[in-house]
Amino acid sequence: FYASTLIESGDSKSVNATATSKAELDIDSLVEKVATNGKASGGNAEDAITDDLIEDEAELSEQEIMDRDMMEMAIQMARSSGGERGSHSAFPKPIEGAILATTDGRVLGRGRSSYEHNAVQAAIADAGIEATPLSEWCVSWPSSSKLRDDLKKSTLYVTLEPSQRRQGKSLPPLTQLIQMAGITRVVIGSADPVPEYASEGAAAMHSAGLEVIMGGNDEECQEIIEEYSELANSKLQKMARKHFKQFGRPLGFLHCSVVDSNDVESFARNGNSFGKDFGGGQRLSFREFGSYELAPPPESVWANGEDDEGEKDFTEIDDFFGLDDSSDEEKKSNPMMPWYEQMDAVVATFPREGNGKQDDQSIMSRLNGLKWLATSGEVLPANVERILVLDATDLCDLPVSNDDPNLPPGVDVETFWKGDGRKPSRILLRSGDNAFAAIAATAAAAAAEQAAQAAELAKIAIESGEAEKAAEAALKCQEMALVATKELQKEMQSSQNLKQRLIDLGVKVEVIKGRQPIDVMNHLGQRNGYHAVAWRAGCWGTRGVEAIVNGAFQWVSAHLAVDAIGGKFWQLMLAERAVQAACGSENKVKVLAEQEDFSLEYCDDETRDCELTVNGKAIRHIRLDCRVLVIDEEREHEYILTKTAPVKERITEEAPWFL
Repeated sequence: FYASTLIESGDSKSVNATATSKAELDIDSLVEKVATNGKASGGNAEDAITDDLIEDEAELSEQEIMDRDMMEMAIQMARSSGGERGSHSAFPKPIEGAILATTDGRVLGRGRSSYEHNAVQAAIADAGIEATPLSEWCVSWPSSSKLRDDLKKSTLYVTLEPSQRRQGKSLPPLTQLIQMAGITRVVIGSADPVPEYASEGAAAMHSAGLEVIMGGNDEECQEIIEEYSELANSKLQKMARKHFKQFGRPLGFLHCSVVDSNDVESFARNGNSFGKDFGGGQRLSFREFGSYELAPPPESVWANGEDDEGEKDFTEIDDFFGLDDSSDEEKKSNPMMPWYEQMDAVVATFPREGNGKQDDQSIMSRLNGLKWLATSGEVLPANVERILVLDATDLCDLPVSNDDPNLPPGVDVETFWKGDGRKPSRILLRSGDNAFAAIAATAAAAAAEQAAQAAELAKIAIESGEAEKAAEAALKCQEMALVATKELQKEMQSSQNLKQRLIDLGVKVEVIKGRQPIDVMNHLGQRNGYHAVAWRAGCWGTRGVEAIVNGAFQWVSAHLAVDAIGGKFWQLMLAERAVQAACGSENKVKVLAEQEDFSLEYCDDETRDCELTVNGKAIRHIRLDCRVLVIDEEREHEYILTKTAPVKERITEEAPWFL
């Protein structure tokens, strides 16, 4: 019917595609056969194609026909998300579709993957089965006996192989959910595109006694996850999987700038952190390496501007990422880093007092990380989690509403906390278990100091025979202790109220042990099974180097300025040496970079090289993505001597003169 209809319209290309998807026929040979038969018998070509389609349908069993139709329905469910980067997609995770159906073709549940859940979870929930992810899946069977009987004979159709890997403590394996839901048969469209994971899920379900069929509509199912397959097999993701397997925590990416440590102004700012002072008028290529430090990434780009007189001078473009309100299409693209969209999460911090700007320790200035997450972080894919890390004792200073006086200008923090249409925001409270104990200890220490002073006054009063003064001092001591206790209770209650208010808005609030970046990475690996996390703020100067040495970061993406004089290789060498100087001695941290890791996208365009001028010197804004290795001198090295194979035949030909 499909083929004959398209023949009447003259669309031969669609005939080929439609007939292939509907009956999996070799259209070229079929057309040739029909043409030959038509000439010989004078029959109608349309009738011949239709007869062959019916004949091919007859060769399939009823079960095979239903499997084909149900898998097509699952594919349509996956495509209904609007593509891999659609508004309802799970990107950077794959988009999937799932159908749960009975033996007689009744659909029990439908599901597609999103930032909230996997397609299998959605289909099982749609069927009326409650499944809660704890340390294992907790499945509540439906009260309906008919539904229970249907589930025992049901088939799950899913476009992509379910994973049998646990995602941290938060999500047990999906294969376990399928088994515990009572499903006995699974039809899989295509295997996992990651080679080391392929067929693992199918094998796990087969071992559990389920009937598993793999490869239905494989080409079509692979097509809907084409971009995910490419990302999943990229160098970055391969490194992330290997790192997680070895250490149980995500591969850490530190996004930063490298600045002149003598340029106090640029190092102290949280905005554009490029150093402008090149040290006594010398070019970078003649400077002493070692006087550089890690600083926050820039929020504006360097560019040449022309003033009214036509003279070029240094300007800053506030819109560093090139975002504007001209089109929604631009906003959907990821303007930050090429690898931001591949992250499981992006982390920013609300630093405690003393770790913010050197010249401004106000709450507003320390909320720069929150500002970035709530503004530029909006363009991240919906499934990339935005995480804010802060000390538990600073929770009371965190803005929850847009009318908070400490909120930076232009930040809609209420929209950020609600997180509509994307994965909920999360707050990690450092040293949360001991935070209020520390407050209590501080209050007790203050009360004890006051009590000691009052006791000393009472002692003097008693020795002098002034009993009235002694009693007055004792009462003062008691009063100070009561005031300290009330203030402690008030502060603790205020923090608890704020925490509950955030939870009511949909924010995840979790407590972690420790306060270092490595503690955050360990928590995200153990709790969520994250493989790649970008860190945007809070690890600058020596703190950043310490975090690298402790194993929190294995990748540094650094913005810096280099001489415009010289080619790309020379600029790469300068940039690599500057990042190495910022990361410390090579016998502790080794920086590795390649030509492909060097980017001029923020400075050059398609038609010309962009040369920026600072104090009359030509420079370029570049970004260098480099790997950092921590050198462990105490680690034992094993040396293996391998014998070379003997030469069986001597080469007697004379080598060319230049060899």
